[in-house]
Amino acid sequence: MAALLSAGIVKAPLTALVLVLVAGAALVFLARTDLAILFVVATAPIEGEWVTGPSGISVTKLAGGLCIASFVFTLARQRERRIVLEPGQAIVFGILGLALLSTLHAQDTSAALTTTTRYASFAAVYFIVTQFGHDRVLQRRICWTLAILCSVAAALGLHDYLNGSQTLATLPNANSNDFAFILVTSLPFMFVLLNSRFRLVVAGMIGLVCGAALLSLSRGALLGVAAGFVLFVLTDRRRVQLTVAAGVIATIGVVLVIHSNPQRFHEAVLLKQQVAQENVTTRFQAWGAAARLASDHPLLGVGPGNFQFYYNKLTGQPVGAYILTVAHNALLDISAELGLIAMCLFAVYLVLAFVRLSASLEKGYGDPAFVQALRISLTIAIVSAMFLSEQYFLPFWLIGGLAAAIWHEGRARAAPAE
Repeated sequence: MAALLSAGIVKAPLTALVLVLVAGAALVFLARTDLAILFVVATAPIEGEWVTGPSGISVTKLAGGLCIASFVFTLARQRERRIVLEPGQAIVFGILGLALLSTLHAQDTSAALTTTTRYASFAAVYFIVTQFGHDRVLQRRICWTLAILCSVAAALGLHDYLNGSQTLATLPNANSNDFAFILVTSLPFMFVLLNSRFRLVVAGMIGLVCGAALLSLSRGALLGVAAGFVLFVLTDRRRVQLTVAAGVIATIGVVLVIHSNPQRFHEAVLLKQQVAQENVTTRFQAWGAAARLASDHPLLGVGPGNFQFYYNKLTGQPVGAYILTVAHNALLDISAELGLIAMCLFAVYLVLAFVRLSASLEKGYGDPAFVQALRISLTIAIVSAMFLSEQYFLPFWLIGGLAAAIWHEGRARAAPAE
């Protein structure tokens, strides 16, 4: 092994150095599950920068696999560690079980396996987050990780938008709706950091992320932000002034980005206007097709990732026409692909997470600012998901896992006092 490494260093020193660094990082993540969780969080905003590898393997799946391995290693080292078991886990793994059963009869098993594997990694991450998510240090690090990586993703998306390589602000291998979804659901976490000594830097990050989210022109994501802001104003008026100040800074950032190349913004808006009516019609058709599939296949749906293979036939689109791959509604998407039981489980999961966060705020579980940010982020995610299919992306499962961890830890601490 030493001789092989020496030969590699001589022939390709840079490659060898990168491999050594990657191996070292992997060992660190294996030894520290909390850092492995942060690695998963870090990959979510920038996943669309790279092409998915062989067999549908993405950087997010690799990060998820490393996180799972780290957790198993931690359990092997700390056999006395108490495993947190809570109802949300049964719901999450229940959906996974239905996805696996649905995969068995899917028309395209390759797409079904790719989608199910992606969800399985998030289900495992949810379980792991429920074990570690009560740690306030980890919570703070999650906020910083999302703030930094979302800012990087926003900068990359805006760069591609301004130089003309992308019509809308997004990453090369990401849909603009998915890009906007991860950005807007991360904004509440960034607002938590406004109480740090780096508040001016954070305000600049918020402006950058807001600019990228706006220039993605994702209406579903923007509706989610509006809903989150309304919830915030109704439930936490003490910090409205701080939020308005940050909003002003964000608006300035958006204006500066638009002003840097107004022609590009005009072209993007014009393009969006031209396809707006078609998008509305297509979305209604997609919802109708998903509802039809759910009624025809109520138990297990048509298979994960298989909606796209039925869309044209159900909507009467000619052969060779544009194929819509998702239903643009998370609940309808799940009902069509996994069945009505899975859809109901997902709805219960969302309600459970929201109720837990509300109860945690009322009873003083966890850091109030962080719990409030989680609830607002969940609200943004839920409203956005009524117009976007984002059930196979990290925010839902990260937020739910953190909510479960905080709620469970709060109840455990309160029990002796009672």
